[in-house]
Amino acid sequence: MLRRTARAAAVQSALALAAVLVMVGVALYIADAHIQNSQIDEQLSQVATSVDDVGDPPPGMAIAISEPSGRTSVSPNAPAPTANAVTEPVGYRNMRAGDVDYRALVVDQSGRKIAVLLDLTPWQRGLQRLLLALLAAELAGLAAAAGVAVALSRRAIQPLAAALDLQRRFVADASHELRAPLTVLHTRTQLLARRNDLDDALSAQLHGLVADTRALADVVDDLLLAATARHEPGRNERVELVHLCREVAESVAAESDSRGVAVDVIIDPASENVSISGVRPALRRAVFALVDNALNHEKPGGTITLSVTRAGGEARVTVADTGPGLEPRNAEQLFRRFAHGDGHSAGVRGHGIGLALVREVVEAHDGYITVGGAPGLGATFTMHLPVAASR
Repeated sequence: MLRRTARAAAVQSALALAAVLVMVGVALYIADAHIQNSQIDEQLSQVATSVDDVGDPPPGMAIAISEPSGRTSVSPNAPAPTANAVTEPVGYRNMRAGDVDYRALVVDQSGRKIAVLLDLTPWQRGLQRLLLALLAAELAGLAAAAGVAVALSRRAIQPLAAALDLQRRFVADASHELRAPLTVLHTRTQLLARRNDLDDALSAQLHGLVADTRALADVVDDLLLAATARHEPGRNERVELVHLCREVAESVAAESDSRGVAVDVIIDPASENVSISGVRPALRRAVFALVDNALNHEKPGGTITLSVTRAGGEARVTVADTGPGLEPRNAEQLFRRFAHGDGHSAGVRGHGIGLALVREVVEAHDGYITVGGAPGLGATFTMHLPVAASR
């Protein structure tokens, strides 16, 4: 995410500088063209007011003079429009002969009409050279701006990346250290709850304490997985999804039996050997979190279905329940940390991190998760993951 942010900042900075360079270039081009036009008009005016005959026009110019008697003389090698220029009204105008553009000035001196034409080709070439120079400067400035922006963005995010890495390691270390004492506490609480010499009230409190310690251990496991699973690509291995789902189903068998809920695993024969490349503990925890979420929202007598299918290069792991369902408008909210939907509930309040962790794990494996269901029709969560390349 930090790298994407740095790249986005670099691109935005480069585009902003490129826009500034474009505006400066356009302003320079317009200013140069205006100055050039003024110089052309001034040059035409000087020649038109000082010319006496058409014998020796300045380089790049042509002259036509119409006498009061009606006789018209034209300078040697003058373009075709020169002779007709003296018939035009007095003033400046643009003319064209073939592929050549001309700027013309017609003046009236004591009954004599004088037309002076200037070949604009050298001036146009000058503008083209200026345009090419501005384009080259724009490209060079854009490349330099992109390089500087990338370098500065990388330097800017380094402290943040270091802080996030330190935070991740702290969460991982703290979670790891908490697991052992929580396990001991959970075991001791279970042993106390199984004693036969306890009154009903104390026994109920101890069973509640067992559930609380288990929930706390789950939260610690989620924190540990969230801190490590997304950041250790070197741990990737080939994961058989069918075996993983059966393993999860077996691990929740005792809990589901105690709640009177059936957990079935349905495997498409064509997907029996489908596998993906990823971090197995993270994927197992993600599937377990979906099944655990379904258990928490399933009523006695209900059924939770775990299925594995394949569609082209995509593997799909689906966890469906027959519980109270959910509101489609609340589906996105379910994946926000510590958020609790209103529609998918059977009286058990979750910890608010499990489904958020599932999405993070799935996205870390280049996949995505979809949600389906409706109130009274159960809920369906599907993990879409890319299939691993063949051995």
